[in-house]
Amino acid sequence: MNRPVPVTEEAHRRRRPTIADVARRAGVSPAAVSFAVNGRPGVGEDTRARILETAKELGWHPSASARALTEARARTIGLVLARQTEELEADSFFVRFLAGIERKLAAADYALLLHLVPVSGAEKTQGAYERLAAGGRVDGFLLTDPELEDPRLHLLEAAGLPVVVAGRLEPGSPFPWVETDHDTGMVEAVEHLVSLGHERIGFLGGGESYEHVQRRLRRWRESVEAAGLTPGPVVHASGDSATAAAAILDGRPTAVACTSDTLALAIIAEARARGLAVPEDVSVTGFDDSVLAALSSPALTSVRVDYAEFGAAAAAALLARIDGDELPAYEPSRPVLEIRASTGEPGRTDTTHT
Repeated sequence: MNRPVPVTEEAHRRRRPTIADVARRAGVSPAAVSFAVNGRPGVGEDTRARILETAKELGWHPSASARALTEARARTIGLVLARQTEELEADSFFVRFLAGIERKLAAADYALLLHLVPVSGAEKTQGAYERLAAGGRVDGFLLTDPELEDPRLHLLEAAGLPVVVAGRLEPGSPFPWVETDHDTGMVEAVEHLVSLGHERIGFLGGGESYEHVQRRLRRWRESVEAAGLTPGPVVHASGDSATAAAAILDGRPTAVACTSDTLALAIIAEARARGLAVPEDVSVTGFDDSVLAALSSPALTSVRVDYAEFGAAAAAALLARIDGDELPAYEPSRPVLEIRASTGEPGRTDTTHT
C-alpha cells in the first residue's frame, strides 16, 4: 500500500502558492479570496484586509488569465500599426512609445497585442481592427497616427470597445485623445535656424494627411513668418524620401526643417550627391532624435520628444476608459532641440545649389 509522501516545509516554500493556500491560511473560501483581490463585493472590509495581507505574506497574486476569466475580460489592449517590421527598429517614436505602453500595462497586469499590417492597403488595417474586436481578444484599442479624415474612427465607434487616440483629434470626434507638445519642437528648430542667420528655410514633412505633420507645418510657417521671413519651399514625402529630398533641394533653401530624422538624413545624402556640404551649403534639422541622429555624419540636430512618457499616458488613459474612470491628467514634457553639427551659419551667398 502506497503511503502519501509528506510535504516538508521547505518543499512547500519552493512550490508556487495557490489561491487555495491563501484561502486555507486566511480561513476563508477560495471564492472569498477571488472577491477580495478583484475588489468585488461579497466580503467584509476586515476579511478583505486579512485576505490581502495573507496573499502578500505568501507572495501570491492572481494570474492574468485567471483575472480575465473572473472579470470577463481579455486583459489585453490592441494596437494596429501600418508599418513594415524592419522599419520599427529604426523608428524612435514607436520604440520609445511601445516601451512606455508596456511599462504602464505591466503594472496593471495587462498585455499588449501588437498587429502589424502593410503600409499600403487601408482595407487590411481596418480588417485587423474588425477581427480583433469581433474575436473578443482585446478590451480596447490604442489608435496612433490619426489622419485628418480617418476612416478608422467610424469603424471603431461601431465596434463599441473603449478607444483612446494617441494624437490630436478635432472637436466632436468620438474618442478621447492624448498628445504631446511635439509641435513646439518645430518652433525650437525654426528659431534656432533663424538665430544662425538663415532667411530661406524649407519644410520637408511626412504624408500630408497626418494630423501631426500638418500641425508641425503650421508651427513652422508661423515661426518663419514671426521672424519676418517668407516661408521657403514645402515638400511632403509620400513613401519616397529620396525623391522628396531632391525636390526640397531644388527649391534652393539654405536650411530645411524636417518632421523626421529619416527625412533629414535623406536630405544629407542628396546634398552630398550634389556636391553640397552640410551645414555650409544647407543646414538640416530632424525630428525624434533617433539613434541615427548622433551617429550620422555630420551629427544631426534633432528634436527630442519624450515618447515613452507619451506611451505610458496613452495606456493609462485607455485603462481608465476600460474601467469606466475619468482619464488621468497628462502634462507632457517640453520637447528639447539637440543641437549638433548639421546646422550652422549660411556658408555661401550663392544658394542656387547648382
